[in-house]
Amino acid sequence: MKKILVGFAFVIGSVVAVQAQDVAEKDVPEAVKSALMQKYANATDLDWEKHGENYEADFDVNRIDHAVMIDPSGKILMTRHDLMEKDLPQAIQTAISQNYKGMRVDDIEQVEKDGNTYYQLELDQKGKDKKIVMSKDGKEVTDPAYWD
Repeated sequence: MKKILVGFAFVIGSVVAVQAQDVAEKDVPEAVKSALMQKYANATDLDWEKHGENYEADFDVNRIDHAVMIDPSGKILMTRHDLMEKDLPQAIQTAISQNYKGMRVDDIEQVEKDGNTYYQLELDQKGKDKKIVMSKDGKEVTDPAYWD
């Protein structure tokens, strides 16, 4: 039984490690760091992760959480930052009140990908979380997927 538990823990640890790996700043390519600094020169509290071939920078700008996904050549693939509920487009506020009655908006982030703006929301109802992504017209989308 002990061998099974150890094996199971190893498999889980391996899966988590494949999804995202912490990376020291010295190991991040210069093109990636340069792309981040060009767009977010005032970034603070910077942490790096590697997702497959791409790099994710998590940081703050004026005490607001941000993240950027950058490919090894320095191309910014996606960005996200925290957002207040009052700043959501009216179409999304209406869709939430109509389609998710009784659920509380727990977390909101604005995502930019391929020149388009999306909003990812974590909704909560008595401990049951639901994560969704919406376009600015209030429609749920599957691409991009929810970015944790």
